Parts: sequence; structure tokens; C-alpha cells
Amino acid sequence: IPQTWEDPSLMSPQGNGGDNDPLDVMEIGEGPLKMGSINPCKVLGSLELIDEGETDHKIICIVLSDPDANRINSMGDLDAVKPGTTARLINWLKRYKTSDGKPENSLAQDVPTSVEEALDIIEETHQRWRRLCGHGGGSDGNAFVSEQAGDFWLGTPSCRGVE
Repeated sequence: IPQTWEDPSLMSPQGNGGDNDPLDVMEIGEGPLKMGSINPCKVLGSLELIDEGETDHKIICIVLSDPDANRINSMGDLDAVKPGTTARLINWLKRYKTSDGKPENSLAQDVPTSVEEALDIIEETHQRWRRLCGHGGGSDGNAFVSEQAGDFWLGTPSCRGVE
């Protein structure tokens, strides 16, 4: 999954802007992955979390080395091979911040997107990241980038350096 950025100025149909950070990826394989590791994965779909009024897409994937990766190609396959996984993901996403005293989150919809829709989200947010970092867009390279982004991402080596 390439570099991405959820633009606060890009409003969802529900009127929520992006959360001003990269997409979150949730890997649903059998075992833990090493912290900070980079692992080839297969995108299965996504869920659109509404977190304190911001859109926070969760890309659902399975690492290619997982024993079930050859049988799971979509969110439908995921529930066929691992029944109840989607329902548990939704439940966790709605409630994971309540232990901090925050209210439950909501989802734009309780049905995950298709693989194709998730890939479109990845591509769109990657293009937003490219514009943010001056790798595409208008004459200054930053056309259509929210002023809310400020210099938060612009100072990172991966932003101005090689993709």
C-alpha cells in the first residue's frame, strides 16, 4: 500500500473531512506481525470509521504469507473462512476508545466496501499525498491540498524525498 493522506478538506457524503493522516491498515491474519515490518498483503475491503467527526478509513487486508491468504480474496470470503470476523472488527472499531471515556465511534455504513472500492480509496488518498508533497497537482505541486495540512507532513523525508 503506497503513501496516503486523508485530506481534511475532502468531505464525505456525511459531511466529515479526512483525519489528516495516512490510511490505517488492519491485517486480519492468524499471527502477529513484527512491529514496523513491511509485509506484502492482499486488500479485502475497507470500513469507514467516523472518529470524533473525521473520516478514518480502515483498509482490511491479509498478509500474503498467511495460511488462509489463498482462500480469502474479499470480505465475503473472510467471513466464510473465519465466521464473525467482520462483526468483531465493526464492534471493536465502534468501541475501542470508550475505555478512555470517549463516546462510541460510528461507521458510515456497517457493510464493508468491496475490494475495488477499497483500492479506489487507496489510489485517491495516494494522489492526495502526492499533491501534498509536491509530486503532482497544480503548477506549485500542491493544488487542492487543504490548508489544514500545514507543515505537519511536509517536513518528513518521505514526503519531499523519493517516493
